[in-house]
Amino acid sequence: MAKFLAKFFHCKLGKKQIKITKIYHATFLIEYCDKTRVLIDPYFGKTCPSCFVLKESPGLMLEKLPKIDLIIVTHEHFDHFDKDAINYLVKRDNCIVVGPKNVMTELNLQKNNERVVAIDDNLVCSKLNIKILPCQHPQSFYPLGFLLDYDDTKIYYAGDTDSLPNVSFNADIGIMPAGGKFTADMFVFISMARKLDLKYAIPMHYNTFDVIQLDLDKLKERSEEKLKDIKLIILENGKTFTYDVPKVKK
Repeated sequence: MAKFLAKFFHCKLGKKQIKITKIYHATFLIEYCDKTRVLIDPYFGKTCPSCFVLKESPGLMLEKLPKIDLIIVTHEHFDHFDKDAINYLVKRDNCIVVGPKNVMTELNLQKNNERVVAIDDNLVCSKLNIKILPCQHPQSFYPLGFLLDYDDTKIYYAGDTDSLPNVSFNADIGIMPAGGKFTADMFVFISMARKLDLKYAIPMHYNTFDVIQLDLDKLKERSEEKLKDIKLIILENGKTFTYDVPKVKK
C-alpha cells in the first residue's frame, strides 16, 4: 500500500517522473508529473499507400488513450498526421494542436484549439516550454522538430529528420528516427545521440512498413560500442519508459 501511495503521489513526495510511451511508428505519448499529456505525430495505421506494406500494429488504440492536453504534429505526411484521430481527440478532450501552417490549415479547428508555429518559435503549456526546431526532411513542405523542456529535463523529438539540424542545443532524452530510407538510419541515429550528449536515446520510425526495416540486434551491438554512457531504449508498441527526474541541488 505504501508503494502504491508513493507512486500515486510521486510529485508531492518529491520524486518526479516522466513517462514516454511508444504508441506506434513515430507516435509517442509523453506524460509529465503534473498530469500534462502530450501526444506527438498521431498515426494508428488506418491509412497506408498501396506501395507500402504494414508490418506492425499499434500498441494502444485511439479510443484507449487517456485525456490529451496537447497534440504536436511535425509535418503533413500520412504516418504523422492522422486528421481523423486529431479531430476525435480535440472533440473528446478539447486539447490544443500545435503544428506548421500547412498542417493546421487542413484541420479547420477553432482558434482556441490551434497553435500555428514556425522554426525558432517558443510555446508554453503549463510548466512545459517548447522550442520549435528545424528538421532535415526534403520530402516534406515545412518539417519541424521539437525540444520539450519541463523543469530543466529536455526531450528532443526529431521528426522525420535525416540528420541533426544545424542549431545548438542539448537534451536529456532523444526520440529520433533510425529506419533509414526516408530518414536517419541507425548510423546517423547513433551519431545524433553522441552529438547531443544524451542520457537516453529512443529510436522510432522503423519496422512499421516493409521499406523501413531495421535490424535491432545490430543497433544494440553498435550502440554498446559507440554510445558508451548513453542508454539505448528500444520500446515495443504500447510499452513505456519511465524517466526519474534528477533532484536539483540547491
